Amino acid sequence: MVVNAGEGSDSQARVALESLCRQYWYPLYTFIRQRGRPHHEAEDCTQEFLARLLASEAIAKASPERGRFRNFLLASLQHYLANEWQSRQAIKRGAGQVLLPLDFDTAGERFVREPVDPGLTPEQAFDRNYALDMINSAIEALRNDYEKTGKGKLFAVLRPLMWGNASPESLAQHAERFGMKPHAFTVNLQRLRVRLGERLRFEVSQTVADEADVDAELRYLIAASSGPGATR
Repeated sequence: MVVNAGEGSDSQARVALESLCRQYWYPLYTFIRQRGRPHHEAEDCTQEFLARLLASEAIAKASPERGRFRNFLLASLQHYLANEWQSRQAIKRGAGQVLLPLDFDTAGERFVREPVDPGLTPEQAFDRNYALDMINSAIEALRNDYEKTGKGKLFAVLRPLMWGNASPESLAQHAERFGMKPHAFTVNLQRLRVRLGERLRFEVSQTVADEADVDAELRYLIAASSGPGATR
């Protein structure tokens, strides 16, 4: 997404990068928290890191060889934590750079509510939260589409059924409560699942350098999203 925008103008590349940062800042915050930082320090560090990333001219000229945005983002943060953050703690947050308006007030609460999995490394937890945010982003995009066409109530009924295999009896009960015939209800659920798959592929395609990497990245992220806290 950033590479393609960079072929247009610096401003387009910055908009593309800012869009990705807005979507995936929370996994950065959780990675810092799981490295032992308290909420306010993790907030400052995340904002400082993103501000410097957005101010970097090099990102607009990112080469396709950099690969997945997920890997680039985490590697950049690890480098930043190891080499820059410690020496900059006393400097005012953002160092005069423009900060993204991120919802850190709820980030601390969300982090505390999430089940602790001692078997996950901070890197694995980053991947899981990255995957969950991508899935939630795809679901929200679908919800908006349904609401625009007056089908918001149908989406609300179908959403809990998108994952897993509901029994025919269960689907029939949901259909009856919604006032729809079982076959029509099942068809709508299948369509939603197909649309979710298409939306996830689109989301992933914006974060890999090669179209051939989409399927592998999608499989990896779906696997990473499993475990404690995967459903919310």
